[in-house]
Amino acid sequence: MSDAVVNGGELDRLVRTLDAVLTDTSETPGDAIDRVLAAPGRTTAVRSLADAPEIEAFRQELLDGLIRADTINRLLRLINDVVIPLLR
Repeated sequence: MSDAVVNGGELDRLVRTLDAVLTDTSETPGDAIDRVLAAPGRTTAVRSLADAPEIEAFRQELLDGLIRADTINRLLRLINDVVIPLLR
């Protein structure tokens, strides 16, 4: 009988050994990908800034003259030049 021939009893033993190894590895903690996949799904809350209290306070200070309009225009241009390209 050559080494390449496996009888039924030996095949059963090899299958049990393989099952035991697979069971042992399934109980061990996985890698980072397994942890991310097992974690609950992520959610994002997006809301409009138009009605935010901070924007309302900003509007009021602008109307009260506490903030200069040209300063606001420069700030908004700067935000537009920096943030908008990052979003594209």
